[in-house]
Amino acid sequence: MTDSDPAKKRRKVLLIFPMSFYSFVDQIQTALSTAGYDVVTADHEYPMNVVGKILGNLRIFWLLSIITERVIYRNYISDRHYDLVLVVKGRGLSRRLIEKLRQAAPRIVAYNFDSFAYNPGPLRWYKDVDKYCTFDYVDSEKYSIPLVELYSSIPSDETPKRSIYDISAILRNHSNRLKYLDAVLNVLSGAKTFIYILELNKITFVLNFLRNPFLYIKYWSNIHFRPLPYDKYVSVLQNSNFTLDYAHPKQSGITIRCFEALNTGTKIITNNGFVRRSSLFTDRNTVIFDEKRSSQEARAQFESIKDSVVMKRQRSALDFLQDLLA
Repeated sequence: MTDSDPAKKRRKVLLIFPMSFYSFVDQIQTALSTAGYDVVTADHEYPMNVVGKILGNLRIFWLLSIITERVIYRNYISDRHYDLVLVVKGRGLSRRLIEKLRQAAPRIVAYNFDSFAYNPGPLRWYKDVDKYCTFDYVDSEKYSIPLVELYSSIPSDETPKRSIYDISAILRNHSNRLKYLDAVLNVLSGAKTFIYILELNKITFVLNFLRNPFLYIKYWSNIHFRPLPYDKYVSVLQNSNFTLDYAHPKQSGITIRCFEALNTGTKIITNNGFVRRSSLFTDRNTVIFDEKRSSQEARAQFESIKDSVVMKRQRSALDFLQDLLA
């Protein structure tokens, strides 16, 4: 898939992607460029502001789709041609917009890094594209769509593993993540930790505080309103023996965090039992800590592997694209 011949004509792709989703769009753009594509990027929903997010979160898809179709057609489809359209998430898209995208490209591939339960918008059009894939195990089986695993954004690093922290927990506060963090740390008491809890804004702060006031007070010094800088995140992950992964209750897919941990030789503590479906995540590098397993069992497995060194393995964004576009 890599375009190693400079004389070979480069192809053109329209990438429709959540532009506000951390720096992941940059990673996919770089991988597409490496694969021989010139990339034009549009957001997956418009307007690109708080109004757009509210329409999506409230699932007012009819209005979100009208605005998104108008912007994407005017700015990215009319009198344009692409070799490929790649849609990631695509919350603001509609069947009518997919038809218009067909005017501009012979192939449309789409991917959902959420579950349909969490991001139901694509249920309206996922059958209308040439290939639709998901990261979610339950959706893959229920809807008979291909499963494509996510990837690590961290460059490969073969330097020896060094652990400053027993456990790191870098997470955005939602659902039951704070309770899960506290439950893990209570069972694994005495561990040296790095904890960074992100609140998106003052509204989520108030809602999460009211949900768990005592835990909020307990972890107050670890709560922040700005994301941890990426280089600091990578450094913490590289220097952690274990890192915490919490899958949203409505999702079963393996998170990017797990692949980044695998990339850095960091072991994982997760509530997501579906990681066992991947041969990459075993009893030697992953502790399942959920309501189905007793605290004693989880503690015993943690103790049995805490001093072991695990092999670093990288699944890159280019690996991800090769599977997605195959």
